[in-house]
Amino acid sequence: MPGEAKVTSGIDSGKALRDTHHGSSPWGWMFLSVLIVLVAGFGLRWGSAVLEKDRTWDEPFILMPIEDLVDRGWSVETAIDFQEAKGPAMIWPYAMWGDAYGSSLNDYRLLSLVCFILTLFPLLLLAMRCGLPPPCFPLVAIGLVLLPFEAVLSQLAMGEPSYVLLVACLLAVVLWGAGDYLRPSSDLVSRFIGPAFYCLLLVILLHSRVHVVAIAGGVCLAMFWRDGLRSWPWWVASIIAGLLRVPLWVRWGGLVSSDYQGMHGLGIRLESLTYLAAAFAIPFGIFLLVWFWKYRHLVWWWLAPLGVICGVLLGLVAPSDLVDPHHWGIVKSGSLFMGPTRSVILAAVSSESWHWVPLSAAAAIGLGGLGAMGAMAFEERDDTATATLSRLQFFAAICGWGLYLFTKGFVFDRFMLAWTAAMPVVWLALLPRWAWVIQAILLGVLLTISSLSWLW
Repeated sequence: MPGEAKVTSGIDSGKALRDTHHGSSPWGWMFLSVLIVLVAGFGLRWGSAVLEKDRTWDEPFILMPIEDLVDRGWSVETAIDFQEAKGPAMIWPYAMWGDAYGSSLNDYRLLSLVCFILTLFPLLLLAMRCGLPPPCFPLVAIGLVLLPFEAVLSQLAMGEPSYVLLVACLLAVVLWGAGDYLRPSSDLVSRFIGPAFYCLLLVILLHSRVHVVAIAGGVCLAMFWRDGLRSWPWWVASIIAGLLRVPLWVRWGGLVSSDYQGMHGLGIRLESLTYLAAAFAIPFGIFLLVWFWKYRHLVWWWLAPLGVICGVLLGLVAPSDLVDPHHWGIVKSGSLFMGPTRSVILAAVSSESWHWVPLSAAAAIGLGGLGAMGAMAFEERDDTATATLSRLQFFAAICGWGLYLFTKGFVFDRFMLAWTAAMPVVWLALLPRWAWVIQAILLGVLLTISSLSWLW
């Protein structure tokens, strides 16, 4: 129940990783972690064809307002009234980088890589807060490299790397401000300083991309589950941050600038939920396997079968139209779903009339896995950082998925990256070792395929 601490010590799924080598010095493991991310990041930059590659994917659109700022200087017209689906908090840092460092295509791509590398540090803070021992730090680094689409997008001038960096920082602030039974926070920190820093970061993120609304929902729900009505500072901070985004919404006349409102508009569409549920099989499906293996006895065990049932029903009632869009500038009711999930389904089933079968199966795995992760998270002792982070991740994914019921526009697999920044730590904290290895292998395959598709 919200606000009540459980007396259980938590499930033993990730305990083998959390309870070993507590006496190890962290510095050597931190150095190795940084080295892993550096080698992976610059290895992709120098080892792929990206440096010779012209503008690709969203780069032509994202770089237009950035280069306009660099070339024409800062004004209301160039800094606010630009045309892009991203907000000023994504555009401005790249423009500043262009002014200070260089404005070539590969210079802008380098900033994305820098953001990717810096993301490791708040993730390591989350890992330490959750009690992961220093030998797990390199595994956190590997998890960051394998986080779906993150390493590949870090090679391009895209919005995700800077966004994920800020989300990881925001989550680190939340865990620090919330405290736990080992490191309780003072009233000043938990009621004012922590929520204030959280509010500041949330304001910046809301002016980068509105997907962060789901993270705010995850924070509020996770803190309410733990602290009940005492979680009010986090709710107030979230509301204030949301209100500070309203002026830009009014100025633009929508969530995004006017030229992109047709692609990212509001409306009711169940098919978006179906496709994202299927895409969730990538980060969350492994938890369903673990649930079947050992954890069907959990108090919240029913979340896993509930997710499976919801996924199957969505696939039956609202299958996503996976036919390629002919005109990207025209929003139709279907033909707007793109990513590895779509590619695998089209490769597996050639007949359009049978796409619903693998789509339903993937959606069942995705939502069932998310439910299994939630069941494992709720079994953790309430006043631990692991419980707070894993529940926050569960609620954020639920909120992000649910919000797409109210959108009519493109839905890509990479959109889920907006809500899964904490997964490199959650995988380690909740999964047994064998399951983490399986997940790493599967994500490694996805990274290889995505790199070949995007960077060559």
